[in-house]
Amino acid sequence: MLKPLILGAEAARRALQAVTRIPGADLTAARAVVASGKLVPRPVETELTGQRSRAQKLHAQAANVLFETNASGAEKLLTRLNIAEITDADLLERLAVRYLRLRRHDAVLQMRQRAAELEPDNPARHLALARSLLRGGGEGIIRDPVVGLTPGPGVRQAEVRATLDRAAALAPDNPAVLRQRGQFEAIHGDPHAGLQLMERAAALRPDADLYIALGKEYRKPGVLRLDDAAEAYARALRLRPGDSQILRSVITLGCRGAQDWEWLYRIARDYETHRTRGEKQRRVLEHLDRFADLFTTETSTSGQISTERAQAATEALVSQPHGPSRRGSHRGAQQVRLSWPVTALIGYRLQFAGHLGLGYRIREHLAERTLQWLGTTSGGHTGHRQKVLAALIYLGRGEQAQRLIDPMPWTPHTDLGRLQLRKLAADVHLTQGRVQPYLEYSQQVRQAAPLPAEAEMERLVAGKRVAVVGPVDTGDQLGELIDTYDVVVRPRFAPDFVTQQRAAQGSRTDVAYVNGQDLDAMAAHMSQAHRAGQLHLAVARPLSVARDMRRDEPWLRYARQDLSVTYHGAPLGIPRMIYDLLQFHPAEIAVFNTDLYSGTQAFGAGYRQAKDFGFGPHSALNDLVVSHDLLFDFRFLTTLHRAGLLTAHGRVAEVLAMSETDYITAVETGGALR
Repeated sequence: MLKPLILGAEAARRALQAVTRIPGADLTAARAVVASGKLVPRPVETELTGQRSRAQKLHAQAANVLFETNASGAEKLLTRLNIAEITDADLLERLAVRYLRLRRHDAVLQMRQRAAELEPDNPARHLALARSLLRGGGEGIIRDPVVGLTPGPGVRQAEVRATLDRAAALAPDNPAVLRQRGQFEAIHGDPHAGLQLMERAAALRPDADLYIALGKEYRKPGVLRLDDAAEAYARALRLRPGDSQILRSVITLGCRGAQDWEWLYRIARDYETHRTRGEKQRRVLEHLDRFADLFTTETSTSGQISTERAQAATEALVSQPHGPSRRGSHRGAQQVRLSWPVTALIGYRLQFAGHLGLGYRIREHLAERTLQWLGTTSGGHTGHRQKVLAALIYLGRGEQAQRLIDPMPWTPHTDLGRLQLRKLAADVHLTQGRVQPYLEYSQQVRQAAPLPAEAEMERLVAGKRVAVVGPVDTGDQLGELIDTYDVVVRPRFAPDFVTQQRAAQGSRTDVAYVNGQDLDAMAAHMSQAHRAGQLHLAVARPLSVARDMRRDEPWLRYARQDLSVTYHGAPLGIPRMIYDLLQFHPAEIAVFNTDLYSGTQAFGAGYRQAKDFGFGPHSALNDLVVSHDLLFDFRFLTTLHRAGLLTAHGRVAEVLAMSETDYITAVETGGALR
C-alpha cells in the first residue's frame, strides 16, 4: 500500500498548496479531517470489539495523508484547542489519532487523559491512555528505522501498569487488553508472564493482528521460538490470505527455522490462489507449479538441485516482463508474474541449495521490480525514499541515489525528519567510498544527544589504529601483528577461544561486539573482565530499547546506528562493526581472520555450536540468506578498501581483491555454508 499512499500524499500536497492560499483554509482543512472521523469507529474501539471494516481502513489512510500534508493547519488547530474544556471523549480520541501521526505525543497524552476522566468506565479510554503513557514520559530513547537510537518520549511505567490494570478490571477477558498487558510485561516486567497473556489473547480471539503480535514475540532473540512464530503468522495469513507482509514473515521464519520446504510451497501457492482470480489465477498457478520440484521431499532431504535446474528456474523468474502491460503477448506475460514474496522464496530455496549467485540475480531482479513499483516520487515520505535509495545502491546506481538525497529533497517539519534525510545522505555517500558526510553527521548527533559510554568509545578509537579480528581459521598466523594495534576489536567476547588460537588471534580483546543473547548470557563474565582490565567495552544492539537501555554498566555501550540503505537486511558482524567504528575517525581500520564465508569453515573450531557450521534447520547461518546479503557486504567492504578506509591482511586481502563472480564462486564451492 506504500505507493498509493505516496501518490495520494503528492496529490494532497498539491491540492492543499492551492487551497491554502486562501486565508484560514489550512485550519478549515485540518478541522474537516478530524470531523470526518465521526463516520468510522476509532482504532482502539475496533480492537476491543474485534470488528473492522474496509471503510475504516481506507478512511484512516486518507485521513493520515491529508492531515500530515497539512502540518500548518494541524498546528493552528492545536493552538486553538483547550483540551481541559472539551467534554466529548470521542472527539478527543479522534484528535489523538490524528496528532499521533504528527508525533505530538505530549498533546495526545493530554487528550487521552481528559477522555479517560470523561468516561472512566470505558475500557477503550484506558487502553488508549496506556499507549500514550508508553511514549509520553518525558525524555527517553527510541529506535528510529533510519537514524537508530535517538531522543524520544519515555515510558511512565507505573502509570501504564495502573492504567492497564483499570482496563483489565473493566474488561478482564478482552483480547485487546490482554495483548497490551502482555506486550507491556514482555518489555517492562516478566517476559514469560507477558507471553502467556498474549497466548491467552490469541486463544480467545482468532484475530490476525493478535497472531501477528504473538509471532513477533516468539521471534524475538530472547525467545527465539521460530517454528511457533512461523505458525502464528501462518494462522494470521489464513485470516488475511492476500496480505503480502504476513507472507513475508512466514517465509522468513520458515527459512530460518524448520526449513519445511513443502509446507512453505503450500503456503505460497495458497497466497497466489487468493491474490488472483479467473484466467489470471489459472495462469499464475500454472507458472508457479513449474517450480514445485524445487520444494519436494526428495530435494528437501538431499538438498540437491542441479545447476541446470537452478539456472532454468532463475531464467523463468527474471525473464518475466515487468512494468506497465502492453498489447498482445506482453500483456499475457505480465499476467503470470509471481508475487514479490513468492519470487523471493524461490531465490532463498536456490541459495540454501548452494546456488548463491543465482539467488543474488533474483534479488537484483526484485530490486528492479521495487523501483518500477515505487518510482522515485516520495511525497515527503522518508520510508519510501529509503527503499528507493536501497534498491538503487543494490543495483550499482549509487550516483543516481545520491542525486535523490543530496541536496535534501524536501524540508521536513520535524527535527527527526531532518536527521533522517541527513543520515540517508551520509550513508549513500559512504557506500560510494566518501566518508566525510558520515563523520560530520555522526559527530553532530553525538554532541547533540550523547549516549552512555559513547565518549569512552570515541576516546578509545579516535585517531587510533584499530584491528578488527574475525573468528575464522584462515591459515594466517598474524597474532603478533594484531597485538601491535592500539585497539583490538572482536565480534564476540570469547577469551578462551582467543587464548587457544593466540598465534592467529593475538592476545587482547579491547572491544567486543555482542548480540543480545550473548549480552544476557555473558554480562557477568564481561563485567568481571572489565574490572580485571581485560575488556574496555562491550558494544551491543538493544533488542528492546525500553528494557535494555536501562542497563547502567560502565563497560557497556549500545551502538547508535546501522547502515540505513541496505536492500536486504542489515550488514553482518564484521561490516557492521566497521561501519560503527568509522564514525569515530580512527587512523586505520585493519581486518584480520575473516574470509567472508569463502573458505572451508564458517568459524574456527570451538567458536560456535556444531549446528551453526552450515545451512540447515535452525542454524544461525540461515540468517546469511534470509536476514543478510553476503554480496552487498562484499561490495561494501571492497568499496571501503579501495577508498583507503580499510586495510586488509592475509586471506581477507585476497578475498577483497576478487571480482564479484570469483567471490560468489568461492563461497559456493568453499564448503563453509554446507
